[in-house]
Amino acid sequence: MQFEISHYEFKVSNSDDWQRIPEKLVLEKLVDVFDPLTPLLAEMIQGKEVTTPEGIFRMKKSGDKKKDF
Repeated sequence: MQFEISHYEFKVSNSDDWQRIPEKLVLEKLVDVFDPLTPLLAEMIQGKEVTTPEGIFRMKKSGDKKKDF
């Protein structure tokens, strides 16, 4: 199985601007809202955007600026 390097992005719900954020910060924020976390991460790997009270998180393939997963 081959994986591409990915990164996480965040935006405030009413904004169009995505910001790249560290994986540690994403996990800290998501673990406060979701339990268990593993199924949610599996969905993010498949391209799902996750909405929390703070905003929206997503995982992107590195170098892929135009397309979602």
